[in-house]
Amino acid sequence: MAMATGLSIKRIAAHQQHSVPLLVLSETAQQTALPLMEAMVREGLGHGLGVVVVCLEQLLSRDIMCQPAVALVDCRPTMAQIGDGSAFLPNGTRQIDLARLDRDVCTQIERISAVSKVSGGFVVVIDDLEPLLNISRVDTLALLRKLRSVAKQCQSSRILARYSRDIADQRTDKGGPHLPLVSNVLRSIADAVVDVYPMDVLGTWMPGWYSNGEAQPFVTLGDNDERRGLLRLEHRRQSGKVGYEVAAFEINEQQRPVFSAVKAVATGEPPSAATAGPDPRQHLPFNLDLTDKQRQDRADVELPYLEAQAGEIHYQMAEEDDWDEDDPDDDLEI
Repeated sequence: MAMATGLSIKRIAAHQQHSVPLLVLSETAQQTALPLMEAMVREGLGHGLGVVVVCLEQLLSRDIMCQPAVALVDCRPTMAQIGDGSAFLPNGTRQIDLARLDRDVCTQIERISAVSKVSGGFVVVIDDLEPLLNISRVDTLALLRKLRSVAKQCQSSRILARYSRDIADQRTDKGGPHLPLVSNVLRSIADAVVDVYPMDVLGTWMPGWYSNGEAQPFVTLGDNDERRGLLRLEHRRQSGKVGYEVAAFEINEQQRPVFSAVKAVATGEPPSAATAGPDPRQHLPFNLDLTDKQRQDRADVELPYLEAQAGEIHYQMAEEDDWDEDDPDDDLEI
């Protein structure tokens, strides 16, 4: 695994990095990835790409949805479906026909690619994976793999999928509770994963977590804001190497993403042992510490196996012994 150099996220967001047909944005209850995803969609529109919005929870911003190069696949339940109860399964899961969704998305991709200004390039945006994962994890992952394969055929195309890692990892499919975490499975099929964090979380990260292993000082940053935060990029390159990168992002007045390297500002020494937590040796009925005399006595003890290693081995041949003077490695042709 390799640590990414420079800001790869800047090139990916600007559609200058074409080796990312499937980009997954994960969020938490403390920090939404929606503003960042919308900013990436605007970048795609600015580059002349057609956009297919798969809406499961809420429409994207009006300035995006009113664009002629944007097509909508609306999977939200209607008021009539909610009223007659057909919008949900008996267990409370949303009623969504995944096979029909697959067909509708592919149809819109063909339509929007015909009007794309970048040789058929497109962006498919899935605003929330959770309703699909609740229906079937296996079928949802199969859909993502298929869309990724379609996007890979056109160098500038991309699938943007958003999900909450707080919720998704608690879900289990009909296969039983021993399935791997959703976040781990998504990372295995995605070309890049962007984990979004609030700005104030950096002070809780351990030194070296986001660097090349060298300790970084503790930092403090501003209050949480959904239009600015931290992200951790995990980029799986075609060579098989995995690059990691941590950056700060902000959505500017033009609704475009601006990325910057995280610069740690020292606020003092890392927590000392006295403040790191309670000493686990406090209430033991015996003493684990040694005095200077005890350390010296322990060092003076002669261990039997060390004395045995200092000896010599003498061997006297018997009459029946056959001494072979040939080189035992002669057959190796060294």
